[in-house]
Amino acid sequence: MHDYHAVHVLVERLTDELARDDGAVAEVRIRAGVAFSPEALVQAFEMLTPGTALEGSRLLVEGSTEETTCSACGHRWEATGDDLAGHWLVCPSCGALSEPEAGAGLEVRTVVRSPDGGGEPPAGGEGSRGARSGGG
Repeated sequence: MHDYHAVHVLVERLTDELARDDGAVAEVRIRAGVAFSPEALVQAFEMLTPGTALEGSRLLVEGSTEETTCSACGHRWEATGDDLAGHWLVCPSCGALSEPEAGAGLEVRTVVRSPDGGGEPPAGGEGSRGARSGGG
């Protein structure tokens, strides 16, 4: 549900922004915090975009890493989505669980228009930048 809710907010914000423009969207590129599953984000996007300005577009998810220190053993590592169990980070050294710090949001990197879509991309030159959708 965490991923679905974040994509729901993302689609609402982009749809509102795109309503001011003409043209179809080919793809939306986002950066996702380590707490998100790229597969779940794509699935939610496919479920939520029919009937919107994003219908037929695809979502490309760029993962991120998070510099993390285990509070139990002090081990420091670059956490990725592979270090998650549910929405908890698992220390590769001792197995202790911790909550991701920076993994709570999605960042729109670009919105790419369809070649036949016409119109200009939403605010920000080649696409929307900096729009954030928090997890829930």
